[in-house]
Amino acid sequence: MRVIIKITNNKKMVIFGVILTVFIVNIVSIQPLETNGIDPLFTLVFKTNGGGQRPDYGNMLKQYLARIGIDVNVIIQDWPTFIGELIAFRDFDICYVGFSGGGADPDFTGVYDENGSLNLFGYDTSMDWDDELNTGINEWYMKQGTQIMPPNSQERIQHYWNWEQYLMDKICPMLPMVSPRDYYAIWSELEGYNCSKGVLQSWGDMYWTDSHKGQHDTNELVLADNAWMDLNPLFQDDTASAFISSACMDPLLWYDSDGSVWPHLAKSFTFINDTTLEIVAREGIKWADDFEGNFTNEYFDIRDVYFTIYGWLYTHGDTQTLDWIEDMEIIDDMTMRFYIDGDDTTPENEPYTPCLESLAMKISPEHYLNQTQEINGVTPDIGHPSWNIFATHCFGTGLFQIDSFSLGEETILEVRPDSWWVNDSITSDPDLDWERRFGDFTNYLDQLRVSIIPIEEEALSELKAGYVDLRAISNSPVVVQEYSTNPDFAVQNDSTYALGFYAFNMRETRPVIGNREPYYNDHSMSKGLRVRKAICYAINKNEVNRIINGDGCDVVYWPIYHKMSIWCNPNIIRYDFDIDKAREYMEYNYPDCCSTIPGLTSIISIISLTFIAAIITINYERKKQ
Repeated sequence: MRVIIKITNNKKMVIFGVILTVFIVNIVSIQPLETNGIDPLFTLVFKTNGGGQRPDYGNMLKQYLARIGIDVNVIIQDWPTFIGELIAFRDFDICYVGFSGGGADPDFTGVYDENGSLNLFGYDTSMDWDDELNTGINEWYMKQGTQIMPPNSQERIQHYWNWEQYLMDKICPMLPMVSPRDYYAIWSELEGYNCSKGVLQSWGDMYWTDSHKGQHDTNELVLADNAWMDLNPLFQDDTASAFISSACMDPLLWYDSDGSVWPHLAKSFTFINDTTLEIVAREGIKWADDFEGNFTNEYFDIRDVYFTIYGWLYTHGDTQTLDWIEDMEIIDDMTMRFYIDGDDTTPENEPYTPCLESLAMKISPEHYLNQTQEINGVTPDIGHPSWNIFATHCFGTGLFQIDSFSLGEETILEVRPDSWWVNDSITSDPDLDWERRFGDFTNYLDQLRVSIIPIEEEALSELKAGYVDLRAISNSPVVVQEYSTNPDFAVQNDSTYALGFYAFNMRETRPVIGNREPYYNDHSMSKGLRVRKAICYAINKNEVNRIINGDGCDVVYWPIYHKMSIWCNPNIIRYDFDIDKAREYMEYNYPDCCSTIPGLTSIISIISLTFIAAIITINYERKKQ
């Protein structure tokens, strides 16, 4: 039996209308729903320094902000000009910068406070003045954070979580972007190296399972570095010098990579009360011999600590780092006390919680550097020949001593057999947790050779040839992949105490981004803050990291280093990419900023449905007739 479906003219018209509707809707539905219907409302000035990837951050910012009606004038400057811009001229709205270093304590005074030397954002207390606090709320948070005891209490952690949320939500001086990761390539025959700990703290675990291509001696480790400049910690400002002196000299307190603080040359550190800190020196620690061999049987005591602190205060002139010290007192040969005043504007002494970070400094030999004093009989005479000798032949209580060096070629360090690092009677102190943190030193290497290779390409070439044993490499995915797939090498990586971010110039001289007028009668948020928030939501951090860094960095959300784990608020406002929210914030100030052409899909759909309804109505009327 054949089934015949008879299609009348009216049915043909209805079917044709449906087909036409589906066809048109499918064609138009692939078109964008929104297009910007206006010219840019204003232009913001972006500045950064040339070289590397920073100009790319400016170019991507320009593309993102065009979507919310903001034009960006991208200006790339040389480094000296850019630094002058940040410090003096400040003729910009947005810049891309980064900072690194520190990380032992969450106190970022100097960066986010009103009078901070690195306050490039232009925060001042008038932005969030509170009559009851008699200061800005952000300023109060930062000051209060330095006075909560004990240093790592849950109360203090929660305080900094609250501060981070307040700063990023109510002030929004910047948009954190990425934290770079450090990558290291190591010859695969080397066991025990941990890039999070570093070479010195890994030494007790390291040994060679076999020799590798190009290697001359399996009792040594060979690194490449720049030439060092001055081995006296009081006067050095380069990482190459700091590494050599750190190999030879010990700090009073030791901070592990996770930010935890440990006794080291100090046997103990105790807060007698909130404003008195007592340090007890560790006994039995022998100093290495000086270069001339005049001091061969000296032992560490508390005078070395007092001398070092005094030198930083009055020889180096580091009054900012140590200005919390009201006074120091030697109690006996192995004990001293620090009297703390974290705020000299009040009549009573105030706590200063970050003081421990200030004391994690390398201790200098008082018996060698204090042979003569200035006319006051107290201040060491830095003109004494010992100071010049120490600058090139430093020594200390550490694991290594300098065996030899050739200018422009290499420095050879040898393990001291009488170092307390390999003395079980000292390192067995349970408060040190030595074996877990530093290794058991059962198969340790005898020598550390640092070759002077300042050019990166040459250093990597020496690594591949086997003349260098491990090396930091680029976080470029191509480079990381190259070494990761090479069976000769193992690759490790670690997060860093570094942060890259877009900084907003919130000074009132910037008419848009620094506009402090409230939105009509809403005093909870200024017009400038709304623009800053709009910018934050308009930027796709993950996309930026993928395009510029090849996902080689960590995307971050905090105004402090994300490596400071426990101090990072897990529920902080994150400003994840949300173009609709960005436009919403812009529309508060500029109602027509993101006006759009109505979606063509909706228009066509309405017309088509109207057409179908008309046909059905006509067909129905004909049937009635």
